[in-house]
Amino acid sequence: MRFFIVICSLLVFGCNTPGSRKSATEVKPLVEQNVTTLAVELAIKGMTCTGCEQTIQSGIGSIKGVRQVKANYKSGKAYVEFVPETADTILMKEKITSAGYVLADIKVIPLDSLRSKL
Repeated sequence: MRFFIVICSLLVFGCNTPGSRKSATEVKPLVEQNVTTLAVELAIKGMTCTGCEQTIQSGIGSIKGVRQVKANYKSGKAYVEFVPETADTILMKEKITSAGYVLADIKVIPLDSLRSKL
C-alpha cells in the first residue's frame, strides 16, 4: 500500500511542478528560431494576370517546408522562403511546369531582401 501511495504522489507532484511543461505557444517560437531557411527568386515566364499569381502561390505554397511565397505577374517573378531539408527548387519547378508556366531562372537571395518584397 505504501508503494502505491508513493507512486501516486510522484505522479501528481512530479508532473505538475512549475516550469515542467511548456505550452505550444512557448515551444513553437523556439523550434522556429533553430530552423534555417533559404530564399530564392524564381523568374517565371507565362504569367499574365493575378490569377496566374494565385496559381503559382498556391502551387508552391502547397509544398511542405515552404514558409512564404509571393508571385508577381508584372515582374514575372516569385519569391519563396523555404526550409531546404523539406522543400527544394526541383519540387517548385515541377509545380510551376505542371501549371503551364516556364521556370526561366532561379537565384538565391538574402532573406532580408525577400522579406522586403513580401
